Amino acid sequence: MAKVIILPDPDDPGLQGRIARFLMNYILWIVLVVFAFFVVVRNIYTIPADSKGIILRFGVISGIAEPGLHVKVPYADEIYVVPTERKQSLEFGYRFNRAGGAGSNRISTVPVPVEKLMLTRDNKLIEVEWVVHFHINKPEDYVFNLPDTSSVEYISNLTAVSSQREKILRDLCMSTMRRIFAASMFDEGLTSGKQKIQEVGFSSLQSIFDELKIGIQIDEVLLQETNVSDSIREEYNSVTTAEEQVKNMIYQAEAHANKVVPEAEGRAAVLINEGEAYKFKRISEAEGEAARLNLLQEAYKLNPDLTRLNMWADGMTDVWAKLKVVFVEGLGEAGGTLKVLPLPPEAIYQDSK
Repeated sequence: MAKVIILPDPDDPGLQGRIARFLMNYILWIVLVVFAFFVVVRNIYTIPADSKGIILRFGVISGIAEPGLHVKVPYADEIYVVPTERKQSLEFGYRFNRAGGAGSNRISTVPVPVEKLMLTRDNKLIEVEWVVHFHINKPEDYVFNLPDTSSVEYISNLTAVSSQREKILRDLCMSTMRRIFAASMFDEGLTSGKQKIQEVGFSSLQSIFDELKIGIQIDEVLLQETNVSDSIREEYNSVTTAEEQVKNMIYQAEAHANKVVPEAEGRAAVLINEGEAYKFKRISEAEGEAARLNLLQEAYKLNPDLTRLNMWADGMTDVWAKLKVVFVEGLGEAGGTLKVLPLPPEAIYQDSK
């Protein structure tokens, strides 16, 4: 059987040749497609649900990107992502510490003593732990009116906290709160004045933020805890003890006064009533006597003899009531003079027996 030998076609370059020819003919388009792919992928960004993106095109705000997937113009757009719907907090006097790492649920607080101390109007030191809750309501003002040295390019540092912005906000809050405590008394900061301090702090900070136009809306200013500073704790306890003793003494004095004063007022009222009654009696008697004398004078003018007789009879009434009649026997018909000693009635009665 004869063997058939197939010779290669000189015009057929083969598989490798066909691939090389294809690449040579379309390499420019391939490069362009790959470049376009990488450009598109590199300029795709996502805005989280609690944020908004500020689009800067050649340094000028061209729009605000809503949450979702977006594509920016290469080398022309710059995106700043601002968490407008996220509730943020600034703690003063303490910081939260998540023990065991980011995935742990054990959260503790670390004190910051330098932020705690406040000087009150009566020159006393008080330790205050407080917090400011806020959110960003105007992202464009927040980005451009609140300086920041660290530039965030679209998504990369979305969750990072700007140290300079945080420092500016903390300085504003601390200076405002220190000014408020400097106008408040020590006892107000510890007890009754805490609500008022919170309200004044809220309104003052919001006014400052609005004036600076930094796009922040304060939700709440809350005083977590207020205590006496360790440097004056012993003196404060001594003063508090003395004040309590004074209060107890005042309470005891008031209780004694509440008991004694009504009694004295009652006795005074009795004496006043008795005096008024005696006064009324004497006045009535005097008026009656004056009326009697007036009538007697009128009667005397009409009949002096009869009037004198009546006056003598009235006067002798008391005398006759005190007279004692003594009967003596044996003087006879001739009569005689009998001398009777002015003895008391008891002696006369005894002799007669």
